[in-house]
Amino acid sequence: MKNSFKGSLLFFCVLLGITFITSYFYYGAITLLAFINTSFTFSSILLFLSLLTLVTKRGFFDGITYSFRRIFASSQPDKQLEDDIRNEMRPPSELLQPLSTKPMLLASLLLFLSMLVSLFVFYNS
Repeated sequence: MKNSFKGSLLFFCVLLGITFITSYFYYGAITLLAFINTSFTFSSILLFLSLLTLVTKRGFFDGITYSFRRIFASSQPDKQLEDDIRNEMRPPSELLQPLSTKPMLLASLLLFLSMLVSLFVFYNS
């Protein structure tokens, strides 16, 4: 737990630095509005990617890929090729098992939270 939080905090700091650098180069200055826009973009993309990875790792798309394999294998004239297609392909959930989505998910949530705090400051100042 402690290692995961430390990795998430480091990833958040890197994201924060990238957000400031990107907002400076894209908008020409580091303003509160530029930070809000850039952090919203980065956090949205990372939240989407981490949630997609999490759903895929849980096996949601395994049934779909297995069905497609059966359909494409049944259209093959060679019986040996049909068996190879059905048995040798690994499902997407097995392909993504080594990936850890917790640091990326937590860091993107922290970046999204910092964007919300900045948005609150922007509208109340």
